[in-house]
Amino acid sequence: MKLILQLLFILFINLGFSQDYREAAIIFKDSTSIEGFAEIKNNDIYFKVKQEDKADKWSYDFAKGLIFSAYGFSEKYEYVEFEHSKPKLLQVVEEGNVNLYRYAKEYYMGRNSNLTIGKLPSDEDKVWAMTEALYVKRKNEPYATDIEFSFNLRAKKYFADCKKVVERINTKKFTKKNIKDMVFFYNEYCASDDE
Repeated sequence: MKLILQLLFILFINLGFSQDYREAAIIFKDSTSIEGFAEIKNNDIYFKVKQEDKADKWSYDFAKGLIFSAYGFSEKYEYVEFEHSKPKLLQVVEEGNVNLYRYAKEYYMGRNSNLTIGKLPSDEDKVWAMTEALYVKRKNEPYATDIEFSFNLRAKKYFADCKKVVERINTKKFTKKNIKDMVFFYNEYCASDDE
């Protein structure tokens, strides 16, 4: 009985550590790719071909991005360059002549101060928050643009080649809250394929 419990314990530990890696394909700068398992930590891709393998660390020097895929869904991440900082690994939200990228980061805010009497602090009392930023980038542009900062000014300037988008910004149909819809609209109705 003791041996069975020890084996089950080892099995659960192995399953627990291997759960972090999701099915994925890493895409290299030469556009080749390899399927395996990956995770993202601190702007780096940790990739392994088999779950039981040791993961290798890949950065923007060699990798172009990553596609997680499972259960019929996929999430694409690409390294995107910025004018005054190193490239960041961002989630691709919308693809087209203008790509929309999302950068999300979870951060620790502290502990919940509303503890009940007699209750000891635990992990359940930790308070986490998420910050999110959206960026746009045309295929022929070297750097991404923060579209949320000074939204009206930047969005009108960025999408100036499409009067329909500018009109919708002026009439508040497109705001910071529906940037994804705006980029989709631009790609669908304004962008030409000959850029």
